[in-house]
Amino acid sequence: MSADQITITPSSPHVGAEIGNIDLTRPLSDEQRRDVHAAFLKYGVIFFRDQAISFEDQMRLAGYFGHVHIHVGGAGTASKPAEGFPAIRLQHFDASSKRISGEVWHSDQSCADIPPTGSILIQKVLPPDGGGDTLFASAYAAYDALSTQMKAFLDPLTAEHDGAKLFDKGTPTVYPQAVHPVVVTHPETGRKLLFVNAGFTTRIVELARDESDAVLNFLFAHIAKPHWQMRFRWRENSVAFWDNRCTQHFAIWDYWPNVRSGYRVQFEGEARPVR
Repeated sequence: MSADQITITPSSPHVGAEIGNIDLTRPLSDEQRRDVHAAFLKYGVIFFRDQAISFEDQMRLAGYFGHVHIHVGGAGTASKPAEGFPAIRLQHFDASSKRISGEVWHSDQSCADIPPTGSILIQKVLPPDGGGDTLFASAYAAYDALSTQMKAFLDPLTAEHDGAKLFDKGTPTVYPQAVHPVVVTHPETGRKLLFVNAGFTTRIVELARDESDAVLNFLFAHIAKPHWQMRFRWRENSVAFWDNRCTQHFAIWDYWPNVRSGYRVQFEGEARPVR
């Protein structure tokens, strides 16, 4: 094995892999960049352990794989930009938190016309007795497991995604809304996947409300099955890099009143999801 050859250890049959023999505090070689990107596409989410990266390191890593997204919106204790790095957002939850981000199955900001491509998150402070894990699910595998008849029924449908469903805190804020196909094709892999999620999806446009609710409830429960999931147990200086286009995730808040704190960078999407 060459000095630049990464190791890949799959986390489950359908989603996730840990990447080894790599130091994210140093610039990546062309071989490493190519292999990391290939693993990202193949496994949907990739993990790195024991990476004490700085903000500069995190931005350099992000820059290899896309254009970073500058978050626009209210800042608070739980989510605010890192000083001098507006694209890096603090994700901090403690005894004073009333809720946490992502405690429902979702893909990030699917309510946007062009949702983010992906995210890089590092955890710096973790609960002393464990907890704060993140679940990831493959939207590819969830789609593949549907019957031929259900795929044919879903393929022509579209669904509304509304930011107010997840973000609304009772303030007079206008949240983004978008309509996307229920089944989309990944722009790089060409694979089909389910693109509805419990966090943002509110209705299927072509169906009556009761029909829409029934179909969405089925799909939300289907995506939440453990068959195409994996559970990532964070350690200090663990890094997760996920493809927002083909995975969903669920942050588990089982550590109150303890602290979980880290920093996230998101990538700008390049195009609207399409069939």
